[in-house]
Amino acid sequence: MIEIRNGNIEYSIGHLLQDKIESYPEIIDRLDKLDTQLFYNIISSPECRYEKKFGERIKSEFKTMSPEERFQNIFNERILYANPKGYFVNKVHDDSAKSLNDILSVSFSLASLEELPEHFRARGSEFGICFFHDFLQNRGLRQVEYLNDNDLSTNERMIFNSPHLVEVYFEGQYDMRWEKEWRINGDLPFSASDIAFVIVPHDKYSFYSNWFYELSNSSDDAFEFPILSSITYKSYLGNLLFLPQMDNSWNQVAVYRSGGDDGFKITPSELPELDQNEINSMYSYYSHELKCLAKNTILNFYEDRYTTKFKNFLDKIRTISLDTTLVEDFKKIKLNSTEPSESERDLVCSLFTNVHQILADNNRLDLEP
Repeated sequence: MIEIRNGNIEYSIGHLLQDKIESYPEIIDRLDKLDTQLFYNIISSPECRYEKKFGERIKSEFKTMSPEERFQNIFNERILYANPKGYFVNKVHDDSAKSLNDILSVSFSLASLEELPEHFRARGSEFGICFFHDFLQNRGLRQVEYLNDNDLSTNERMIFNSPHLVEVYFEGQYDMRWEKEWRINGDLPFSASDIAFVIVPHDKYSFYSNWFYELSNSSDDAFEFPILSSITYKSYLGNLLFLPQMDNSWNQVAVYRSGGDDGFKITPSELPELDQNEINSMYSYYSHELKCLAKNTILNFYEDRYTTKFKNFLDKIRTISLDTTLVEDFKKIKLNSTEPSESERDLVCSLFTNVHQILADNNRLDLEP
């Protein structure tokens, strides 16, 4: 979804300029090609590898906080606090690194659906925040640079202009490059509208649905962004089975639809829990579609509110004469902006049909409605 073009962070709009999708294979084809890279800040645990080695860099009031306490504090204060990072942090021989603004930064990883579970493991936490890319770019987000990879003149320019971005890696030791790290110099205050969605551990989803609702009621800044369970990244089948709890519109799902036949509706929460053989069957036959649904879940969460901003902009300039080709392309964007929710409907109905069929084949329910 995010691409770097001529040094700018941009949302890829290729899929939004395609013709309207008319068939199920077109949904799969579109999502197959979708790059799901977004910017994430995963909240660290004091027990993670990084903090065990460099915990002295963390501000004293946060050192002993659990990742959940840190997560809540971020939203109570509406700010991500910077920590000293980079090649030069170990060159400061006293405690002053914590106040040396030149190397204080907030970190983000540019990660895909497939890559984020490794970030959960590395940080010892499944709490995370996905900010909109334009907000981060406007606040100065830039990619970390490694001294090993540049010539002398480039390194000199980097050190002179942006010492908070300078890093180094060592062959045969921990290599940070897999993190695809980007940083913003200094603290990062934010408002709710800057957030695309938040991620919480699967077993904390209900709690945080209520927690953010109560936080909104006690604040002038309504926290009305989506909440995503970490299971979307960790288990593509789990994402399907949990969708009815994340989205009430899936309390009932139409299955066995074909042509003009609407099939019949089932209540996913009333289905028996899949055993390991049934789980294996779903992955054996439908892993491709399950992954496409997980991609679409993330796309839906991010794109809906972002394209709404663009549509509002178009409405404000619609009296301005625009090139005919541009007008037609903008119409396609408007049409395609609803596609993730429509694709979700078709994917969910198809995949729950498959779940239902596997259960029926194992005599675990009756096929009759």
